[in-house]
Amino acid sequence: MRFLKVALLILAPGLAAQTPDWNTYHDTAATHALLNRWAKRHPEICRLHEIGRTLKGTPLLVLEITSQETGAAASKPAYYYDGNIHSEELTSAEVALFFAHHVLSNFGKDPRITELVKQRVLFIRPKFNPDGADITLKTIHNPRSTPRPWDEDADGSFDEDPPNDLDGDGFATRMRRKNDDGAWTLSPGDPRIMIRRTPKTRSGPFYDLWTEGVDDDGDGRINEDDVGGIDMNRNFPRNWGLPFEQRGAGHYPLSEPETRATARFFITHPNITGAFCGHTSGGFVYRLPSTTTWDRFPRADQGLIEDLAEGFRRTTGQPVRPSYTDPRAHRHGTLISWAYWDRGLVGTVPEFWSGIGKDDDGNGRVSERERLRFNDDVLRGQGFAPWKAYDHPHLGQVEIGGWRQRFTSRNPPPSLLAGEIRRYVPWMIELAEASPRVVITEVKVDTLADDHYRIRATVQNIGWLPTNLTQRALDAKLAVPVRVKLELEKTEVVTGRVRTSVGHLEGRRDVGTSGLTRTFARLEWVVEKKAPDSALTLVCVSEKGGTDRRFIELP
Repeated sequence: MRFLKVALLILAPGLAAQTPDWNTYHDTAATHALLNRWAKRHPEICRLHEIGRTLKGTPLLVLEITSQETGAAASKPAYYYDGNIHSEELTSAEVALFFAHHVLSNFGKDPRITELVKQRVLFIRPKFNPDGADITLKTIHNPRSTPRPWDEDADGSFDEDPPNDLDGDGFATRMRRKNDDGAWTLSPGDPRIMIRRTPKTRSGPFYDLWTEGVDDDGDGRINEDDVGGIDMNRNFPRNWGLPFEQRGAGHYPLSEPETRATARFFITHPNITGAFCGHTSGGFVYRLPSTTTWDRFPRADQGLIEDLAEGFRRTTGQPVRPSYTDPRAHRHGTLISWAYWDRGLVGTVPEFWSGIGKDDDGNGRVSERERLRFNDDVLRGQGFAPWKAYDHPHLGQVEIGGWRQRFTSRNPPPSLLAGEIRRYVPWMIELAEASPRVVITEVKVDTLADDHYRIRATVQNIGWLPTNLTQRALDAKLAVPVRVKLELEKTEVVTGRVRTSVGHLEGRRDVGTSGLTRTFARLEWVVEKKAPDSALTLVCVSEKGGTDRRFIELP
């Protein structure tokens, strides 16, 4: 398949070039090479962390972007971005990779990007599931999962009956065989399209339909035990469900190295203020809830969750949907559920790419005929395999054909990739900018008698979010209050505390029309100068809003 080969063969030129070719899908080796190159080229703002390894020993890499001149990463609010948790959702890795490139390329040129990198931290992880992504890129298989073997049909064997590429075109598409009692028939608009037979359908021909493949294990079924089987976005502890109620959940929560590394990373980086978890496809964003019903969320957090997701609609023009809408369709054990209920922060799940085709007739949806027209006219037929006769070893005469879904419905064709991944950058920037940011806005020193001085200071949250992020963080006692301390040099505190807590500070989102706000706190001390070179440093520490310091030299 030509357009698949192009995507793989242009990896090397894209990597060698100064600017990567964004109309290609980068495998794990190419992705890691880019991350390493950027970290070496931009040491003043870029560091690369290995947070774990897969079952196969592949490093799990996170790129940290922040200015070292303005302080260590731990002293600033951070935002987490990932992609490719599901093997076949390749676009999400490219979105994360392009975002990193965009930020690095514009630091020092674009004032907004420069300020972002100076004041905040971006943790970017393009390949959550590197081994699974490479299976998708380099084989015919399209798993959601890691390569860990899983016995999906409970026959004692593992991954023994996956789809097969019988016609050698590089994809596992569909097989159809005529059967008067078949459940499928041909679309009257285009015989290439298979549609469900309805109770009213009387005239054929009718067909049975399968995924392309053979009965590898001889159990009378075709393709019932594909590669892998664990869905890592069902493997997190919150609302985890056994495999009988949640397919792909794994044997126990955090059973996979990739999910364990993620939980450990969040816990050891408490300055993370939100999570952008990239997926495909659909052309919309999922917001919370995933399993828990909406009425169980604190009212204050309901509005916050909606506001953060609304930025996606405003910047991309695409819709927002709750992940949970039907009690029969729970999503147990998702990363964003765990992040909210167990870490107190809000995550979102953008589903990139709405598929090929255009709504030519203006009815609000893209039909199969419109997709085929796009395939024929724009992709020159590369996205759909024409039906061709094949002598099947178990089924007899069949036809093989249908959508090559990997680069039509699941991901863009490489020629359309660059345009797709660029559109999400404004929202990704907004998410990081929304974090709380606590600064010392004012310090006054008044001289009193006998080497005594009054120190008055104001600390303020100038960010959009409050320092506790969510009401859930307060309710679950996850939120650490803002703390202020004095570091004394030949100075003694007479009144006031050397260390004190000012509680939590609201953000700009909380400011109403009355002007009443709790975005700032005022503090006061009296200190005594003990030597001519007496001084002190005022330090304000917010776990989510960063650290600010002010050196005070006593007159």
